[in-house]
This record gives sequence, C-alpha cells and structure tokens, in this order.
Amino acid sequence: MFNFKLVRQSILSAALCAGFLSAGALASEPPTGGMLDVVHQGIVHDALYDVCFLGQSGLAVGVAGSVLTTDDAGSSWQSGAVDVPYALLGVSCGQKASIAVGQAGLIMRKEGDAAWAQVDSGTDQRLLSVSANESGLAVIVGGFGTVLKSTDAGQTWAPLSFDWEAILNDFYEPHVYDVSVATDGIITLVGEFDLVLRSEDQGETWATVNKGDTSLFALHYRDASTGFSVGQNGKVVKTVDGGLTWTVLPVPTTENLLDVWSSGSQVLVTGIRTLLRSRDDGLNWEVITEGDVSVQWYQAIEGVVGEAGTDSVVMVGHSGRVINIK
Repeated sequence: MFNFKLVRQSILSAALCAGFLSAGALASEPPTGGMLDVVHQGIVHDALYDVCFLGQSGLAVGVAGSVLTTDDAGSSWQSGAVDVPYALLGVSCGQKASIAVGQAGLIMRKEGDAAWAQVDSGTDQRLLSVSANESGLAVIVGGFGTVLKSTDAGQTWAPLSFDWEAILNDFYEPHVYDVSVATDGIITLVGEFDLVLRSEDQGETWATVNKGDTSLFALHYRDASTGFSVGQNGKVVKTVDGGLTWTVLPVPTTENLLDVWSSGSQVLVTGIRTLLRSRDDGLNWEVITEGDVSVQWYQAIEGVVGEAGTDSVVMVGHSGRVINIK
C-alpha cells in the first residue's frame, strides 16, 4: 500500500514524505489581505502539526517540542517549547488537562499554569492524535494500530487491543490517524483502509462502520449528529447520525486532505496544496487559491465558534505559520 498517506499527523520531514517537503519548504511569501491573514510566522524549517482551542485559549504544536499559545481565539500567538527532542504531532485542550503527543511514544501533559510533564505511554510508536472529554476519558491513536486509553485525564494510559485480522481480513496493523472522544463517551477512530471504528462503551467493544481502499486522516464532529472525515485522494465523508453511517461527498480535488472543521453550514478542509470551503454543509465546494495554499501544505484547522458569521478559524502548517481564515 502506498505510504504517502502517512503524511497525515506524522512528522512531515520523515523519509516517507521528505521528497515533497524538501521542495515545499522553499521560502514563499505569506498570504496577505483577502480571506487569509498570517498571524504567526516561523522560519523555513519550522512546522506546526496540530492546533486546539478551549474557549479563547489555544495551543499549536510542532517540530522539536514547539508549542504556541493564544488567549484571544488565535488572533495572536506566543512562542514556547517543551524540553523534548521530538516533534509534537497532536494536541488536545481541556479544562482538567491539556495533552500533547508525538514521536517515539511521547506524551506530555499540562494542568492549568503548571509546566508540561512527560507521562509514560508504554510504547515507542509514533503517536498521531489525542482527544479527551471533561469526564477524564482520553484516547490516543498512532502507528501500527496503536490505541491508548486513559480514564484519569491523561495521568495514566493503557493500550487497547484490536483483532485487526478480523476487522481487515488481513494480518496488517493499520495506522490510526485521528480520534474523537465525545462528551457522552462515544469514541470514533479513523485510519488506513478508510476505517471508521466506533465504540459506545468507552472502548470495551467496537463496531466497524466504514471500510475501504484508501485512508482517512482526520475527523471532526460539529455536534452529536453531524461529522466529517477527510483523507487520501480527495476523500471526504459525512455522517448525520452520530457516526453510524458515512456518505462520500464529491469534492473538486484529488489531493490528500489533512484536516476538516465545521460550524453551522460552513465546512473547511485543508491539505496538500489545497484549501476547500463549503457554505452549504458539503453540497457544493469552492477551491481557495489565495496566498500559498495551492503550492504549500497546512496540516491542521480548528476554530472557535462565535456568533453567526464571527467564528475564529485558524490553520497551521509549514514554516511555523498560523493563518487566520476570515
């Protein structure tokens, strides 16, 4: 299976996609004016891989333990770092704790204004994404079928086992790219082979609700019913029943799509040389070509829901950039 799909929530300078980034990392002018504004800029070798918000406060994480913080819904960002040699690939912002995950089984945890502290993961696999709810349930996913669960807001972790042979009719251990932990404890995982796995009992049992031939890299639930997942070769799927069933949506691209965010009837999708927007819940799409989005990559997109038409949405990616989407 073609492993360029590993670009989603992986360290983009790894050998699997180094060829793309060595070209993509060449300096390009930041987008200015229009609907895209650069609100933070690093150097050419910087990269940000994920972003999260809790109210007006947010975190963005990336290479070499880099951490950016905001207290104004992403309008401005302050630079910082965690003292680790590895990239941070995923982050979750929470009331009880914020959790960041990355290469070599790295888990970092932070409560309030306390410093980041490393937590034992029990694995050296690359950890790609983390999600948690305010009841203390948290799930991390990663390479080669790695799924970890915590019930104490990330203080301790235990692996979850899956019968991948039964799920895939193969001995392959799929990469699991993204996870959503809902307020009610429902867990949804997405990954290789278009897998969508869903658990209603905090990970004790799982239902395979979607399977195919490509990969799904990212997952976003707008509410308890409506969600979107995006992935390889322009794949976009949507659910309107809380993740029980998924429908493919046609989009005007075959590029690899890396993240999705939605509020109201607006859906935004970012990826490799791609930024898509729908204003009618995925029925129709426009391709945004402003700035450098058609020649560069933006890995993650997230927003703070405001009054009608006042959502604060940012995307992060190459050169340590944070872009505000108007």
